[in-house]
Amino acid sequence: MDAEGGDGQHIHLFAPEFSFGFQDVIDEQDLWTHRGVRETHEQLIQHVNKSSAEGGIDLIVFGTCEFDMNVWHNELATAWNLRAADDKFKIVCGVHNVDDVNWQRHIPYWARRNAIRLLPIADHVAKTFRDRFAVKADEAEPLLYTAGYDYIPIDVHVPVLDVPNLPVKSLPRHLSKAVIQGTFSVGRRNYPAIFRDLIASLHEDPFAWGYHPLDGRKSFVPAPDSAAPPFQLLLVGSGWLEIPEELAYIVTMHTELPYNDFYKLISDCDIVVPAFADNTYFTVQASSTMALATELNVPILVTNRTRHAYGYIDDSRAVITRPAAMPEVQALKALRAGDASAFLSSDPADIGQPIGDLEPVRDAVEAMMREGWIRGKTGWDDWKAGVWQKNRVVAEKILRDMP
Repeated sequence: MDAEGGDGQHIHLFAPEFSFGFQDVIDEQDLWTHRGVRETHEQLIQHVNKSSAEGGIDLIVFGTCEFDMNVWHNELATAWNLRAADDKFKIVCGVHNVDDVNWQRHIPYWARRNAIRLLPIADHVAKTFRDRFAVKADEAEPLLYTAGYDYIPIDVHVPVLDVPNLPVKSLPRHLSKAVIQGTFSVGRRNYPAIFRDLIASLHEDPFAWGYHPLDGRKSFVPAPDSAAPPFQLLLVGSGWLEIPEELAYIVTMHTELPYNDFYKLISDCDIVVPAFADNTYFTVQASSTMALATELNVPILVTNRTRHAYGYIDDSRAVITRPAAMPEVQALKALRAGDASAFLSSDPADIGQPIGDLEPVRDAVEAMMREGWIRGKTGWDDWKAGVWQKNRVVAEKILRDMP
């Protein structure tokens, strides 16, 4: 809007009061420019029912169409039919999960009116929607192939904010604080595998993590004479999870945090571990953890598959790339120690052949070690500038109603 002059243009907000102090974030970062009315969601339709001359809405952006479209479709359809032919509105659907299909029954209605576009937050979700829409467009059923599925615009807008006052971390330093962010659900994050691998590695080499051997204790305890601070794994999200007793001094859980405290806690970490439990976050759903980590200048431990799926993080300035053959805990240990020899000499498949004998794996591990895990502020600033420029292009397409 600013690029177009913005005079006479307003952004109205229809939502309940924000929780966890998000209104403070909006105000501090000036996220809501061209402020219009601030109403509860119940008042949306009375504004949509007005004509443009009366100040009516001509563009509706839903943050979660999987929910919003089921609530508002009927009333929006009525409003559409009441407005003049040259005074309609368009709908932008923020979408998050391709497999959440219940709301998608409303798509043909708006697609036939050339009035809907989709706005996921990562490339792989956009691709999966396009692939499925292409199949529907090619169906023999007239109700499907006449809807114009293959002409529905689908853009990607990455929610990376310009968070101020990020910490300046001292150099040199050791990798001592990792975070897994998300719902405490084993269906979403592979907590059992992380805990299992971490316990096994602690038994094998506790001093590499900054801890004493168990020696009859129930939990690993920090070694005060360790050359590096003891490793910590933060779990930040919602819900509840049982932490193995061995990890009592290593793993901490953090819930119900106000946004600014949430940002501060994660931005103080060294690395973000996705720990995805299955293929969901590579194909049909995008994890907001990727945007959160990068807006806070915390690199993400990923594989090439993750980089290619999300697109905007396919850049070494924002991520640390481990080979898929190297589990996350093994990568953390190697990066912390600055030495991957223990992994390369291991035989996880128990076939009498060290994993390092496989040249592509060894090369990938060595590349990870050369790049290291520390990312500089200049690299972050340049990377974010590229993301924001692409976001501006998408915003312009939406505001100009370009395909």
